[in-house]
Amino acid sequence: MEKKQKLILWLSAILLAVLLSYYKNVTSSDFPITGTTAVNGEKITYAFDKLFREKEDLKISVRTDADSLNGFVIWQSNISSLIDTIQFKKEKGFLSCKIPLQKPMTEISYRVFIQSKNSIIQIPAGQTLHTTFLGFVPLSISSTLIITFFFGLLLSIRIGLTYFEPQSKSKTFAIFTLISFSLYGLFLVPVKRLFELGAVNQAPPQMFEMFSLRDLTFAFIWLVVSVGMFNSKSKIWSAAGAVATIVAYLIIR
Repeated sequence: MEKKQKLILWLSAILLAVLLSYYKNVTSSDFPITGTTAVNGEKITYAFDKLFREKEDLKISVRTDADSLNGFVIWQSNISSLIDTIQFKKEKGFLSCKIPLQKPMTEISYRVFIQSKNSIIQIPAGQTLHTTFLGFVPLSISSTLIITFFFGLLLSIRIGLTYFEPQSKSKTFAIFTLISFSLYGLFLVPVKRLFELGAVNQAPPQMFEMFSLRDLTFAFIWLVVSVGMFNSKSKIWSAAGAVATIVAYLIIR
């Protein structure tokens, strides 16, 4: 019965961590601008990135099967007064064009127009889009960062659920949670920022550009919670740590 209870608690923690991660991702301010519209009865679907971390030019595409549609993009960089217009090219099921790769931390603004025989419409209607270019981050670093944070989030929730267990390894879990969030905020985030700023093999950026207080918040929470757990038998520390982590994740990260 005890093993079954532990399994249920672990599955509950995993499910909650996945749902929180999904919700945070789709409600993030960096989530791409997406939508569907119609031009002369022809369906158009689009997704425009707000952040771009790749090595090649930025590709802007809209999905449509209508051969009668075409379009163009008017764009400008925040470091130049030059305004350029790029025509879409027809690909299989898409209208696409490419904006040249920019230096890290450069922001471009652009407007997308779809042209038919009778009209020209802007998508999204009346909206100027913005994309910030960041340096390419190797997959090994970005994936490790995501896994490390998710592991810390998962353990935080699991520790909170130990409130319902008569016996648990919450103190051991707390140590691993603190290690995970410390690696995330003190090591992985700064390394990621080095690549995003294009500062690898260059003079190191200033400290405030490398470290983020919001990303260090999770390690601080679990430093306080771990000290409290090791100096008290009350389970309130377990519940408080989980709640504080979830609230911080939803509000400040």
